[in-house]
Amino acid sequence: MMEIQFKADSEAYIIVGGMSTIGQHLTALLKNAGAIIYNIDIPQKSSIQNDNRNRFFACNPLELTELESIAAEINRPINGLICLSGTITHFGSVLDLTPIQWNLVYDISFKSCYNACKAFAPLVQRSTLGSVVNMSSGLAFGGQANYGPYTNAKSSIISLSRTLATELAPNIRVNTVAPGAVDTAFIYDKNGKTRFDKNSYNAITPLGTMASPEEIAAVIAFLLSDGASHMTGQCIHVNGGAMMM
Repeated sequence: MMEIQFKADSEAYIIVGGMSTIGQHLTALLKNAGAIIYNIDIPQKSSIQNDNRNRFFACNPLELTELESIAAEINRPINGLICLSGTITHFGSVLDLTPIQWNLVYDISFKSCYNACKAFAPLVQRSTLGSVVNMSSGLAFGGQANYGPYTNAKSSIISLSRTLATELAPNIRVNTVAPGAVDTAFIYDKNGKTRFDKNSYNAITPLGTMASPEEIAAVIAFLLSDGASHMTGQCIHVNGGAMMM
């Protein structure tokens, strides 16, 4: 199989949700390519060791003012922004979830992305050419019971990204990635059990298995790279063929 090598010597990238499993693999990939990384995540994930090419900022991405303060501190041209924030704190039907529960799940997944784009896109605009990659989900394309606020948030991210693709063109590209199941902590409950039958999922997937976080990170890196220089406003599905769009 052809080996892909990325080069990003002295380029700078902001990863919101950078301490997620995918975020950590993306950080390693970009650092190995020579990039400088600004990692942003919630305070309890602040165990990262800062060095001259990887700096961590603890904040609440639901608070725009916190992200704007970080942007003012970074205060340099940024080559790429990657928004990975999102999780599910409450499962339930549309009729059963309270408005507070709905808004909490929706905001964690969508508002954090909106705030990140609003705060950091001006730094990307200061580079000659830049790229924004936002994380959606294959669940945004199906009516998955009990995932309502999450699927709506991930659908909204696609719409936001397409709007930004038109508003930030021609120097800034904006795309989304919509993974299927990925072998990360997200798919496991508090007891360590998968939220779905992994064997059944693999059986209906043409490539026979769910994605690894490294595979998702590689697709994100491609969208950041010159190889995707004529791609914007697109949603890239990475699901082993489980859903063919």
